[in-house]
Amino acid sequence: MYHMWDRWCLQMSWVLRTQHQRLPFHRVSQWTGSFFEESCLVKSGIVIWLGHNGNPCPWDDDVGESSVFTTGEEEANTTDIESSEDKDGGDPSSKCADDLPTGVPFVKGNSTLTTIVDKSGMHTHLVKYCTCPNAAADIQMFQMGLFLASFLKLKTAFTFNVLNDFLLDNLECGTSAMNYYSKLRRMTMTVFPHLVPDWYWELMRVARQWRKLKLLKRNGFGHEEKDVRPGDLALFCLACPQPGINVTLPVGEQMEDSNVNKGSNLQTPSWLYMRSLIMDGNFKAEHLHPVHPGDEVSLMDGHGFMVGDALYEEHLAVAQDTSQQPECNNHGAVNQANASRHRLEAMGIGGCACAQHGCFVPHTMVDFQKGERQMNMDYVLCEALKMNANGIHRALTFYDVNCQYHKHLKDHITESSILEIPKELDIIPGIGLWHVHGHQDSCYVRYASNFIEGATRIDGKIMETLWAPLNIISPAACGMGTPHQKKCLDYQMNDYNFMKMIRTSKSLCKKYNQALAETADPGKVREWESQERLVHQRCRRDPTAMDIYEVQLQKVLTRKQQEIQLLAEQGRGPGPIRRRGAATWLAEGLTIEEAQVTLQLEIKKPEKAVIPLPSNLGQDTCTAIGINDLAKQELILRQGQANDALHNIRVYLADKVVIFRKTVHSVDRAVSIQASIYLKCRKQLCSLGADDALLWRYQPLAKEHLKVSTAVANPNSRGQRNNTLPWFWSLDVAGGSESNDWLDEFYRVHWLRAKALKDCWAEEILLVQHEMDWTCNFFCYKAEEWKRLGVVVKEAKKEAHMAYAGRQGKIYECLLEEAKWAFHPTKV
Repeated sequence: MYHMWDRWCLQMSWVLRTQHQRLPFHRVSQWTGSFFEESCLVKSGIVIWLGHNGNPCPWDDDVGESSVFTTGEEEANTTDIESSEDKDGGDPSSKCADDLPTGVPFVKGNSTLTTIVDKSGMHTHLVKYCTCPNAAADIQMFQMGLFLASFLKLKTAFTFNVLNDFLLDNLECGTSAMNYYSKLRRMTMTVFPHLVPDWYWELMRVARQWRKLKLLKRNGFGHEEKDVRPGDLALFCLACPQPGINVTLPVGEQMEDSNVNKGSNLQTPSWLYMRSLIMDGNFKAEHLHPVHPGDEVSLMDGHGFMVGDALYEEHLAVAQDTSQQPECNNHGAVNQANASRHRLEAMGIGGCACAQHGCFVPHTMVDFQKGERQMNMDYVLCEALKMNANGIHRALTFYDVNCQYHKHLKDHITESSILEIPKELDIIPGIGLWHVHGHQDSCYVRYASNFIEGATRIDGKIMETLWAPLNIISPAACGMGTPHQKKCLDYQMNDYNFMKMIRTSKSLCKKYNQALAETADPGKVREWESQERLVHQRCRRDPTAMDIYEVQLQKVLTRKQQEIQLLAEQGRGPGPIRRRGAATWLAEGLTIEEAQVTLQLEIKKPEKAVIPLPSNLGQDTCTAIGINDLAKQELILRQGQANDALHNIRVYLADKVVIFRKTVHSVDRAVSIQASIYLKCRKQLCSLGADDALLWRYQPLAKEHLKVSTAVANPNSRGQRNNTLPWFWSLDVAGGSESNDWLDEFYRVHWLRAKALKDCWAEEILLVQHEMDWTCNFFCYKAEEWKRLGVVVKEAKKEAHMAYAGRQGKIYECLLEEAKWAFHPTKV
């Protein structure tokens, strides 16, 4: 019986080895007679052969099964960390040198086995290398999808799968290397995770190398030999104009871009090719002083988003750290310059991003040594203006403190031997709408994006959203070595730009549809444009043609004018003498009612007498006593009274604007009185049988309608970008008198704001249409570039490189087709 059992076990062991020869990292269990106990494949005799597609090497003499897993008497691997975890006083004659409990799914303390870390946990295997001439052991491991932890003693390796999984967890979940490896230990042994060897430090070192290799591969440096320049391993915004990549700049007075606008009639104004940038700092990305600075090795010094150390440190050494007295309000970016934290190597980071689409700009991220100083941001801006900007002569920059920063920018550039900005480049300073409201009143009209040509619908606050994914990993990266921390930030920012790239088609379509929804009726726009062209043709001969720019309001009659007209009609037409002068009697009654309303606001419970006007008697009573003609006269006078009340409300609200701006007491009481008079008047119109058209003309007056437009009263107030005036401001009533200059100012400011808003949306539509073309051109450029690299490696007979180039080229072709399909409705 025992002979049959042994034979069955050997047969099952052979079956297990055969089935898992190509699946060496599966978790297996062994039947003990009563339950399935965790085990490992190496105990079944499986051997991983390298160099011959999993088959034994013909130069290897020992191709038999190994029994190293059955004893623990072999020489312990003292180079592994687990040797320090051996129990003191362990019995060397025991069946396991580490005295592990039964059911451990790996073999420990055996120098002939290789430890391999996979997504499923830690494994031990007997790895047999190819011994053919000129066979390199490390290359054999790479070909099997294994990354060695050390190139000196090949005893520990990580699978490509586990490295990719860790990087994805780090990007999406912010998982640190310590937490990730702790998860792997628990996956290996649920009950005894502390017995699993700790390869945390090896994982961090290998992950850094893996990141660098993946970036080199994705950017084509494995296909042809070339120098890696600053920012070459980072992905930039595909929808921004990049001459030579996705756009060909117009030459001279050419109005059509031959590369971009094939078959289209899109205009190409000069502002279209302006580079829009936003600068900001992030004080959550702190970094501690390194423990062993001499042991640090940089793998990506300036090749990603973080700038190179040497030139940046040279700039900081020669730049003048001058403290400036704030000429505007106090801001955090200015005050932080006076802060000092000795325990930190860097108080944060600062950088630059595309203001239109929110993509980080390569090679523009710097460390803050002592707050957010101008010398730091000067270096950021100069590096940003170098990124694929040859031929671009205008740049729009947004910065929280641009009103102070931009004043000394040119002086700092001139005095520095390192900083450089092209002389022909015109820099336009701006402040985001979120931040400009914390500045002085004058900063709003000078730096707000609403009034900058070509700024379109930039709000200037997108940089805050970009810091959010970095802030997830910043606490874990705070204590890393300096090069390691910078590489983690580089990889996070590159992935963020990548996700932006693959979603650009959807975001541009959303922007385009939103811009169309916010623009005026196309028929009205064509009519206004036609009137504008006609005016410019006639204005030299007839200056009155420019009156079109005046607000055209039809002046309706006031109550006094309505009274005079009624009296004139009664004088001309026949009628009883006793009815003559009835309009004056009715007008006096309305005046008494207005006095009652005013008194009622002063005293909570005044004595009130009902005046026997037709509106108070009711329609039935008026018909019974034969005074319907008086009811019609009162209806006309009530319209004049409503006109007067609305006009007074506009006057007082406009007056309130000026008073607020001069910090004087408000005129809320006068507004309340006129509003009460209007509401009383509208109620009486209903009593007099006013038709629906008249009641629609004199709409109900809500409390929010009486609020002053803070966009005029206080230019620093937030949320006023798309505000419109209440209905009664556009009513065809008298707009004011000659003495109301401030009322004209109120109208003028709102008209200018509406004009600026309309221009912004028009610019947005034009820019988005061009960005759609630039996006397609970028995908086409990248696809052609990978085709070229495929030809290069084909001549070198590198089949794997050819396959990767073909795959990358196909990806960009698919992105191009998706973009064309998404943009097609906008081209029709």
